[in-house]
Amino acid sequence: MNKNIKEKINTLWVNSEVTALLQEFLYQLRSILLEKFIGLYVGGSIANSSFNPNTSDIDCYIVTSAHLCENTITQIEIMHNQLYSSQLPYAKKVEASYISQIELWDFNPEKSRPYFNEGKLYQAPYNSNFIIELFMLRNKGFAISGPPIKNLIQEISTQDLQLAIKRNLYDYWQVMLFDLVKLSRSDYQVFAILTMCRTLYSIEKGDIASKIGAAKWVIDKYNIWEDLITKALAWEPDLELNKLNETQQFIKYVLDKNL
Repeated sequence: MNKNIKEKINTLWVNSEVTALLQEFLYQLRSILLEKFIGLYVGGSIANSSFNPNTSDIDCYIVTSAHLCENTITQIEIMHNQLYSSQLPYAKKVEASYISQIELWDFNPEKSRPYFNEGKLYQAPYNSNFIIELFMLRNKGFAISGPPIKNLIQEISTQDLQLAIKRNLYDYWQVMLFDLVKLSRSDYQVFAILTMCRTLYSIEKGDIASKIGAAKWVIDKYNIWEDLITKALAWEPDLELNKLNETQQFIKYVLDKNL
């Protein structure tokens, strides 16, 4: 691998095992996409310098020169399955969105993209949540390889960000409030609690903070939720949270406040 790329990956706020995973992922992507490869970018907690090796995902965005044909998508699926089942640490943490350069610039949330998560590759709709991801990616994302991400994504205004967050509340969380299958899981309770913290922060501030930063801000501003949020921040994958009712109440509070 190019020495400059190794040096760029090493500047990320992650450990050496994540670095090795990203290096291997980049090599595989280039081998499959060839001249269609434009860039590999990371967002999420890594871009926010808040990566937690126990709970964080590795949010990857692969930009291509054109839409991918079925044969290429099949090759990508095989590659992801092999990576997912490999012995590389954090391989199961990779989430990957594939988006063409044209579609990224003229973004339409009604469309879909090839998306890999939790061992499956499928066509996933963007929805309003992807606007939130693009805001984070454009302002804080990191190029593993490729041109600066700001050259590929049009500026997203504060108003558009806040509108997307409110739409996501309505489209996703209003329904999720009653999904007891997911909300009964401790990991999903933590996800919901910290996402609600970020939602409150972003709607008021017009920006995106790390989940930890947003959680601390909410604790200071809305101290009635301090115990719930503190427990979510301290959660580890081998622990039970058992905060279903409180999590539902918090989601409902955020919904009532913003819809």
